[in-house]
Amino acid sequence: MNKNKSFQHKIIYGGCMIVLLIAISLISRPATTAEDNPGGMLAQMRKEYHISDAELGKVDPASEAMRLSLLGLDGVAITFLWNNLNEYQKTEQYTLMEATARTISYLNPHLLKVWEFQAWNMSYNVSREFDNYKHRYLWVKRGIEYHMDGTEYNYNEPRMMNSIAHFFGNKFGIADEKVEYREIFPTDRLFHAKIQEHLDRSGLDVVQNASGVVEGNPDNWLVARLWDLWATDTLDNERGSIGAMSPTIFYQYPAKRLMNFGEAIEKEGHISEKAKSAWAQAFSEWNEYGDHEMPSTYGISIKLNDADRLNKEIKVDQEEFDKKYGQYVDVIYQEKLGKLPEESKIAVETDPESRTDEQRSLAFEAERSLRVSEFDVVKYMRDNNIDGTLEASKLANKLDQEKFLRGVIDRQKDIVAFNYWRTRAESEMTDRNLEARKLVFDAHEAYKDANLVKARELYEQAWDKWAAIYEDYPALRDDSSADVLADSIKEYRSLLNQFDEDISPSFPLLDILKNNTDDFVEPTWNPDDEAAKEVPQEKPADDSEKAPMKEEAKSEEKPAEEPMKAEPETTEPMKSEPMATETKEAEPMKEPPMEPKSEDTKPMEESPAAEEAETPAEKPVEKPAEPMEAEKPKEEKSDS
Repeated sequence: MNKNKSFQHKIIYGGCMIVLLIAISLISRPATTAEDNPGGMLAQMRKEYHISDAELGKVDPASEAMRLSLLGLDGVAITFLWNNLNEYQKTEQYTLMEATARTISYLNPHLLKVWEFQAWNMSYNVSREFDNYKHRYLWVKRGIEYHMDGTEYNYNEPRMMNSIAHFFGNKFGIADEKVEYREIFPTDRLFHAKIQEHLDRSGLDVVQNASGVVEGNPDNWLVARLWDLWATDTLDNERGSIGAMSPTIFYQYPAKRLMNFGEAIEKEGHISEKAKSAWAQAFSEWNEYGDHEMPSTYGISIKLNDADRLNKEIKVDQEEFDKKYGQYVDVIYQEKLGKLPEESKIAVETDPESRTDEQRSLAFEAERSLRVSEFDVVKYMRDNNIDGTLEASKLANKLDQEKFLRGVIDRQKDIVAFNYWRTRAESEMTDRNLEARKLVFDAHEAYKDANLVKARELYEQAWDKWAAIYEDYPALRDDSSADVLADSIKEYRSLLNQFDEDISPSFPLLDILKNNTDDFVEPTWNPDDEAAKEVPQEKPADDSEKAPMKEEAKSEEKPAEEPMKAEPETTEPMKSEPMATETKEAEPMKEPPMEPKSEDTKPMEESPAAEEAETPAEKPVEKPAEPMEAEKPKEEKSDS
């Protein structure tokens, strides 16, 4: 009896297995080229959602064979190989490490994070183990080549293309070895050919579409831009997805790479029409980016440039609402104020400067509740049966929708600093900005060559231009370009210190230096320095050296003809002079030298001689030593 039951169970299990196998074969039946054979359910679903291997990327026979031979245990194999890879890296067997990384990718070629992580591992971790920058460049290149190979298995993955763009831009353009990398990359023809093999599918050309300063030599920032263009085109044509990545951030990159390129070549001294053209093109593409319709996290599509239009519409509608229904605002406010607790009323009516901490908290909450919105006005009109309530309600709803949409757009604009980069590109593409950057670069080169006089002259010309630029574009003062300019201002200050001088507190770009310096020291400044510099500017154009020297010993108000007669004079002729002159020259005699009352007397009081004569007749004799007096302020600055 038991044997019969056991046999029956086997028959049942066997029948179930046959039924399941038939069902699986029908569901997973592959599609063929014949129109009447679309394949099983799984094949049809893969085609509908574009997830078949043929649509995701090329089908590699070796990869497929490895996956089939593991009978679904490819996850276990990947874990085992990953441990081996880490061991190879620890023991510095980098060639075996790279081969193992490729094997892992073949086992699961559609896992994007594997490609990205191992590319980063080779380009960043392995490359730094070498001292020679050429060896480092080799491993950076290997990491990028590995990452680009991933696109062969993932044609329609804009996230992967965007990641590759970051490698080209950041590793070659921002790393510590960027100077050396940017020298090697433009002439690495074999690498360019490898890049072109992968970009062929996009229709972009490395040499023609990414030429840098030298025609035919690609620039790493422009190559990064090609990958970004391919990524955005893939997404626009709905061939791929960016997952949880922000569309606002994703779509900005093609224009931003142009800005990076323009900034990079200007720092390297290629301040020419090439840089100006890059900024002009970036400005145009940035505006196109602002007009691009993108989805937002609120489930609505937005255009960043619509913020300007919405601001105008809100202003018109708000003025209309206030004109028609503004008379009810004060009434509603008074009603709300009357309902407040007594202590809150007192806090609101108390002067903000005189409020206690408790009153500040009460006033903050009370002022929030006292705000009168458009809907408060509509409710008041409805409750009091005032005519025009329907029109007021429609206008209030329109204003609310406009303000909500503007708020969404403004938040997205803040994420990418949209207004700043538009202003930056607009300013950078002007001839004035080009000249200002050229002056700063030339001044830096002169400083490196120890030509301090020329460097100072060029810097001072540049500051005038930069002051005018920041006056026209004040938003640029707090940006990254101001941070770069701060380095030049620091160098200028160091240059002045070699002349025993310092920058003035009225220096037009002092705030940039202050905001971008951790250990900022206020400039040392003596008003006597300014007076000492102003006196020589008022000297007459005369070949004689004695006349100007004697003229400085007297009041500035005295005629230019007088100094020639002043040398033999004694104290009595001074008494016969006009009252204004007499007062100025008499003060040094009556008052102690430590308490000057006019800037004109200060240079005379700073004489280095310990036995300085106090009679007016002796002062003209001391004045020829003006060069020594001019050095006095410098020594004081150096001591401070």
